[in-house]
Amino acid sequence: MSRRHKNKNQKSIIGTILKLILLGLNGVAAFALLLAFLSAIIPPSWIMLASYCGLAFPYILFINLGFVILWLCIDYKFALISTVLVLININNIDKYFQLRATEKPEVCANCLKVMSYNAKLFGLYETDDKVQRRQGRDEIFKLFRKEQPDILCIQEYFWDSSGKLNFNTRDSILDIMRISDPKRNSFEYFHIQNKAKNYHYGIAIFCKYKIINADYVDLGDSSSNTAVYADIKYKNDTLRIYNVHLASLHMDYEDYTMGREIVQNGIDDPELDMKAKLLSKKVGKAFITRQYQAKALRAHIDSCRHSIIICGDFNDSPTSYAYHKVGHGLKDAFRESGGGKGVTYAGNAFPAFRIDYIFHDKHYNSFGYTTCDSLKVSDHYPIFTNISILK
Repeated sequence: MSRRHKNKNQKSIIGTILKLILLGLNGVAAFALLLAFLSAIIPPSWIMLASYCGLAFPYILFINLGFVILWLCIDYKFALISTVLVLININNIDKYFQLRATEKPEVCANCLKVMSYNAKLFGLYETDDKVQRRQGRDEIFKLFRKEQPDILCIQEYFWDSSGKLNFNTRDSILDIMRISDPKRNSFEYFHIQNKAKNYHYGIAIFCKYKIINADYVDLGDSSSNTAVYADIKYKNDTLRIYNVHLASLHMDYEDYTMGREIVQNGIDDPELDMKAKLLSKKVGKAFITRQYQAKALRAHIDSCRHSIIICGDFNDSPTSYAYHKVGHGLKDAFRESGGGKGVTYAGNAFPAFRIDYIFHDKHYNSFGYTTCDSLKVSDHYPIFTNISILK
């Protein structure tokens, strides 16, 4: 056998081995994308790996797109593997990115501006400096005053009814929303989940229209995360507004520090495995808690006879089981009228995600969905949309 022929055979063997390695890696990436697709319908308690893949969907998607491009350059017939999985996930892609927002028309019949915001207690515990506290709170109030929402849903709300902290957010918001009814301090224009006698923590709904019925939703969990609802009379229609805060990861200072270190150091971190295991344990526990909360909330929604608007911090991605369970049969305002990535979580310890949502009755249309990413008081951004209450 000639040396040239021998070298040719060696190259052929090496090429075959490399192709098999690439096929194996592509198979893993494609399987992960399949699990991401299934994460919306498979409860985390059944297959936890599917939920993790759903959380990492954007990254897994780009890896598969990379394999499609690579195979088109090497051997185009193998590009079909990832192409099929990407096409299966087409419906998930627009949950993360919209090309162009649909603006509110000059005349929007029966339009309600709905805003949702995880205010992180209005920055109350971010600093001991009273001046800085007021500055953060006043920045939030400035946005509320500018946008004038008709319905305002706040998660991680705080109200000092004693006056000791000079943090009477309830009256300030009622003033901002221009609710001038003499009975405005009754519970006809706001619904707050009270947590204590003087200091009220939790979630709140403020509305320019009278609330005729309100209560909390039992999610079967004793944590601070919960849901409330308020029924409002709008012209000849009754609307039910849900304000939802599903289970968070309950991260402490050390967890956030580890998260930042993982992001900064990547695979060079000598303690990467240990840190990843600790954080993934908390993430997995939260997945399962949200699974049962979402089921309880869905049952409550299904029992409602009125048209529905849901606002809230779901602490979960748009490919998650919780998102799909709660939002089933409703419209996602970002998908209807948003633009860009729509990221709502702005924390610096973990990747940015869209975890805050506004859903509405499928018979309604929404316009001008906006993420207010210039407001930095909380680790979340406020979101709002204009919903046309016409069937």
